Amino acid sequence: MSQANRDVTVVVPFRDVQNFFAQFLQSVAAQTAFARAHVILVDNGSSDQSVAMASEFAAMHANVDLVSHPQGRAGDARNVGMDMAVTPYIVFWDADDIVPERSLEVLRSTIIKTRATVVVGREKHVPKPVKAPWHKYFGKNVKTVGSVVDVPDLIHSASCWNKIFDLDLLRSQGIRFGTGTAFEDAYVSLPALLLSERIALVDSLVYEYRRRGDGTSVMDTIWDLPQNYADQLVMLEYLAGMRQGLSPYQQETLERFLVRSMQGFLLRAPRIFGEAECRQLFERCRTLYWGITSEQFARSTHDTNHRIPYLALHYGDFDLFYRPASVLGSVFGREGDLYVDYPGTSWALPLTKVTSVPARIEGISAGEGGTVVVHGRFSVNGIPDELLAKLEVQVWFERSGKTVPAVNHGQAQGHSGQAGAVFSVTVDPREFPAGSFPVRLVLCTRGRDVSRACTVSPALAQQPPADGFHGFARITADGGNAQLVIEPTQH
Repeated sequence: MSQANRDVTVVVPFRDVQNFFAQFLQSVAAQTAFARAHVILVDNGSSDQSVAMASEFAAMHANVDLVSHPQGRAGDARNVGMDMAVTPYIVFWDADDIVPERSLEVLRSTIIKTRATVVVGREKHVPKPVKAPWHKYFGKNVKTVGSVVDVPDLIHSASCWNKIFDLDLLRSQGIRFGTGTAFEDAYVSLPALLLSERIALVDSLVYEYRRRGDGTSVMDTIWDLPQNYADQLVMLEYLAGMRQGLSPYQQETLERFLVRSMQGFLLRAPRIFGEAECRQLFERCRTLYWGITSEQFARSTHDTNHRIPYLALHYGDFDLFYRPASVLGSVFGREGDLYVDYPGTSWALPLTKVTSVPARIEGISAGEGGTVVVHGRFSVNGIPDELLAKLEVQVWFERSGKTVPAVNHGQAQGHSGQAGAVFSVTVDPREFPAGSFPVRLVLCTRGRDVSRACTVSPALAQQPPADGFHGFARITADGGNAQLVIEPTQH
């Protein structure tokens, strides 16, 4: 096919990927629309056999070019390839992944038929699948919308490799990859989604992203490397600079990404950095997130643990951010819900509402005088483990009419890696009728007492029932929830 008939450019930066490159290049050559493509391989400073492999591949195919750009990172290399493109459409793939053979055909035909400026296809993470919030928008047919506002969680699809772009959109809006930085995809994907007036979603697998798991991918070390924190924040500040030119609905959609994509970094920053560095991060984030509603923070975060840092940013409470155990109180019960007790205003309620109270029964043993002791562990999402010992707890055995005070032992000693606090409760089975009684942990607060169902540790199935009171007491699981079963001895 002549050069004039090529209508899509495939840009592939690569650096030291010899262990994966052959499989990737094979998947490129196997594309059913390969002849329609101009493939640009950009060497990003390889020191292994990657360049030789790319050179051999380019020599075999007239529509493949190899260029060298050893300075910078992947974003710089992608920009070089984008500047060389002369086709109406462009895709960006990574050299250590796999592309299903119909990917280019599906993306290309969809963008032509729908006249969209961005088309998004399904992607799969290998070897471990990942469920992404935008997957819910895919259906059996191509879905076309006039704005990302109509599919707001699509804003979290920040990677570029599952998309095809109208090159004129990128160039007319000055959209380019971040240079000298990680997370460079977001500099292109998000502005393109926000500024596109026609987006199509095609329910076809168009990309297989390889999680190497050997520590060489950004995603393998995302929370551990200090430079990732700096790169993430710079990228978010860049995107936040778009706010003024967006409609209120587009701004709200962008805010979803600004909040969600930083939550893991903010939660872990006090473990990675010293106080001075954390304070600098804190102040920059205060500026970044100023004016965002508490409802938006709550909607865009996983749970209470991830929301506390945003609570700290809003109130300018650095101690809450850096050493939350020194600031937070206990919990407060209200209408069956629990809230982290923080002296803020009503603005804070969506962020302080406790999302979960994991409580688990881990054992049962014979006590003194014919009693039995039920052992368990609990945590409160949003409350640091070192504060759990301050909570007053009881255990309610439903249908028995009995709520029994429990002993909160606090954090378990010698059980490294196990989160939460240990509790125990002593009961006299002779005071119970025969039967099964659902077990609920009750947290006593200065508001309303609130109970949550207990689950059962898998190891509990190996333990024998407690006896010695003319009967047996054991813990079973009913639908995943713990039940205290009292069985009198048959005479």
